[in-house]
Amino acid sequence: MSDVFYNNSIFQVISFAAKLLESISATPVLDAEILMAHALGIDRHKLVLYHNTAIDKKTLTRFKRLLSRRLKSEPIAYIIGYKEFYSLPLKVNRHVLIPRPETELLVDCAIYHARQYATILDIGTGSGAIAIAIKYNRPDCSVWATDISKDALKVAKHNAVTILGKQKINFLQSDLFDSIPAMTFDVIVSNPPYINPDIYSQLQKDVQYEPKEALLASLNGFGIIKSLIEKANNYLSDNGILIIEIGDDLSSKIQNFAPYFNFSISILKDYSGLPRIGILKKIKNINI
Repeated sequence: MSDVFYNNSIFQVISFAAKLLESISATPVLDAEILMAHALGIDRHKLVLYHNTAIDKKTLTRFKRLLSRRLKSEPIAYIIGYKEFYSLPLKVNRHVLIPRPETELLVDCAIYHARQYATILDIGTGSGAIAIAIKYNRPDCSVWATDISKDALKVAKHNAVTILGKQKINFLQSDLFDSIPAMTFDVIVSNPPYINPDIYSQLQKDVQYEPKEALLASLNGFGIIKSLIEKANNYLSDNGILIIEIGDDLSSKIQNFAPYFNFSISILKDYSGLPRIGILKKIKNINI
């Protein structure tokens, strides 16, 4: 891998790297450009200014180190240390799930359904992506965020301070609702683990770099969602809403389960047409 890169322009090195990446990435050129921009310390869109520039030894050494990690299927976001979500740059590392574009739909729903000055709880915040995006776009709302992982909360707090400033979000270490204070919320949101452990070995290699506890759930992926639905009513205000990201294979199960816990439910499809968001509205004064 090393010899082919020497005495070439940045454009040529990107082209060579993209060919190597074809075997492990669906976007080899994009990956190579992101890694090169990171090695150069510039924004990717500025690469056009450097295409015919000969690559220097230090930059090439940095780039080869980054490329070597990507060729082992390590996600780009972990290699460069950040991921954009809802147009916000978030620090990420192996302690947190990498925010996905489809999760932006969850934020859209929370922003839409939250009344003015609503109190919102994000369960399993990870990098803080959902809570921070909500607070950034709805500064009138009071936002709480929890995670079972201390390491994840460190990342989330860093992102919150960097993007929002100090003390804009209330963070708590909690296993679901276990450490939540005695209060109610107008909206509870969560992107919980929902992958069936039986298919873990079939996942793409880059996904297997992410923390298992943020991906896998018992009961064929339904375990955490089940607990959220069972307990959420105790923490929701009258007419409160629980908004959950789901796996497309869990849609029917959630629709059948939610009414037993005083919820009406609708399922929103993502931009690929797959069931992605469960919107559960609390029903008052109903005896099941």
